[in-house]
Amino acid sequence: VQEAGVTDTMSDNHHDKEAVEKLSPKLYSDIAADMRSKIEVKDRKYRLHSYKKCFLGKDAVKYLIAEGFAENVQDAIDLGNQLVKYDEISHVTREHGLEDKDLYYYFKEDAPFHGGKPKLDEKTAKGSSWTKVFQGLGKDWGHHTGQYHQPSVVSTLADGDIDNSAKEKLKQLEVSPLDKYNTTLLENVHPLKWKDPEPDGRYNLVVIGGGVGGLVSAAGSAGVGAKVALIEANLLGGDCLNVGCVPSKALLKSAKVAHQLATAKEYGIVTSEVKVDFPAVMERLRKLRASIAHHDSAERFASLGVDVYLGHGRFKSRNEIEVNGKVLTFARAVVATGGSPNIPAIPGLDKVPTYTNLQVFNLTKLPAVIGVIGTGPIGCELAQAFARFGAKVHMFLRGDSILRKEEDDAREIVMKAMEKDGIIFHKNIKYKKVEVVEDVDEKKGKSFPSIKIVLEKASSEMELIVNAIVVAAGRKPNVHTAALEKAGIKYDPKDGVKVNDMLQTTNPNVFACGDCASKYQFTHFADFMARLVIRNALFFGSGKASSLLVPWATYTDPEVAHVGEYERDLKKRGIEFDTYKKDFKDNDRSIVDSDTLGYVKILTAKGKDKILGATIVGSHAGDMISELTLAMQSNTGLGKLAGVIHPYPTAAEAIRQCGDLYNRTRLTATTARILRNLLAFRRR
Repeated sequence: VQEAGVTDTMSDNHHDKEAVEKLSPKLYSDIAADMRSKIEVKDRKYRLHSYKKCFLGKDAVKYLIAEGFAENVQDAIDLGNQLVKYDEISHVTREHGLEDKDLYYYFKEDAPFHGGKPKLDEKTAKGSSWTKVFQGLGKDWGHHTGQYHQPSVVSTLADGDIDNSAKEKLKQLEVSPLDKYNTTLLENVHPLKWKDPEPDGRYNLVVIGGGVGGLVSAAGSAGVGAKVALIEANLLGGDCLNVGCVPSKALLKSAKVAHQLATAKEYGIVTSEVKVDFPAVMERLRKLRASIAHHDSAERFASLGVDVYLGHGRFKSRNEIEVNGKVLTFARAVVATGGSPNIPAIPGLDKVPTYTNLQVFNLTKLPAVIGVIGTGPIGCELAQAFARFGAKVHMFLRGDSILRKEEDDAREIVMKAMEKDGIIFHKNIKYKKVEVVEDVDEKKGKSFPSIKIVLEKASSEMELIVNAIVVAAGRKPNVHTAALEKAGIKYDPKDGVKVNDMLQTTNPNVFACGDCASKYQFTHFADFMARLVIRNALFFGSGKASSLLVPWATYTDPEVAHVGEYERDLKKRGIEFDTYKKDFKDNDRSIVDSDTLGYVKILTAKGKDKILGATIVGSHAGDMISELTLAMQSNTGLGKLAGVIHPYPTAAEAIRQCGDLYNRTRLTATTARILRNLLAFRRR
């Protein structure tokens, strides 16, 4: 303390906290080491839990006062919480700072090891992290090089002084370019060097898969005191963080801004020519993705008390999973292996470079001409974004429309908006052949190949030349990597892991959630499936997946959002219903925003206000659908929504106005006659 120059201030209560915070990390380490040698550290039990080598918080407070590090209890607690901050000590479940109570704490040397980056000295630290691997290679990994755009190039990034393990991981992880943002991403979600913990006894829950379903299962279970292991072979955070929701929405925002600038004249704003700096667009995407990666990081989950293993987890028996040569025994397990892009059987497609969602966010240059295979949400979102950035985009339709799941009115509106953005739709086609007709030649400034796509339409052939093919032809469950059959778990390559309504597999001690076990492949549904798994697997719950109400949204412009039933499904099942619809062209806020595409449509039970389903098409459809989801979840009728005051002017008023439409239907001829007679009487 004297070395830190804070001896005098420690006696001044006003400056105690400031003085404590001036201490160097080395001094905190020295204080903790001395404390560990002088207070009682032993195995302790609390109810059903045993904690090895821990001490009492009140003993630490007494020590800090007795040794002169603190004058009173509050000083000791402040200093103790700095020790917590610097990980010198920690509460056994990390639920408390240091308190003057009979709470249990670990010194860092005694805390259970849940996995972590190995501590190396400077001589051995080279190659210990992604950042260190790419220091001093003499290459510019920034967006200005603009040449690392093909997924196959990832393996060639490691041309410098890099060990083979780093090269192999780069090939496996398919993350490029290796700029500071992507190295930050990798440091979080798949550290180059990671030391697995040692299995110690049976786990309450072992989770295979570190996407949303797996992360929620692991964190939630650890949070209620379960002993949990999490296994991930690739990138923690799964598709959502790395190659799905997060990067795609960052891309769509840039595309929307580009569109707003291009159409600014319609709002009385005159701008110079809009130029899209595509490398900068992608750098922004990488920066934002990296900035939130710590939420899903290996170190964060280890800090939550989850044993984190980075490797392929495979069932060894009905109650054992093997990872990196270690066998984990479990009482319950969760399969959350996610899904992957489906590659259609088109002659030659496997011989040309393609971009699925796994590779498309690695682009650093914009292909001049892009062909999009697949007309679902992913294909439509990417097609519209690239068109707004200035690429010529072709979309190929086996039928005559896009977004097959949505209702006809919604599809028509979105399709017209995409055509206005310049997207060319080729309807009712068959694929004949795909082949490269001219290779990349960077020396001549040709960054992308020329690819010929041969199509058949109305018995005649047509050919198109594109520079890149985006494949968004649906997804398939990942069911072949975990040796499910060894645990008695049945699955289908197309439909995924077979589960009952409580998300149990054919092995009753193993549950499944997320894209590997659901027809609804949405992040938010995987989240709620995982919450259901925690209750059912650990606490004898009987929650049912069929009870979950699942809304969804497609983030084209305009957006399409839906919850509940569609008209076609109700008709097919012979269920009578009423329809209430308000177009945004009649909504004041939409009119003044010059944003009148779309509508709100609400379906109710015939003659009643019970909401059966709803579709919203419009700029903010994804945000607006939650009001109707809440109404359905809480059994709030459409008539009651009419009585909810909405701020004016807002697009959400259209929901209330649908409620007004319903209430008008209650004004029958008889009721109207009675009211007229009453009002006439009162005029006398």
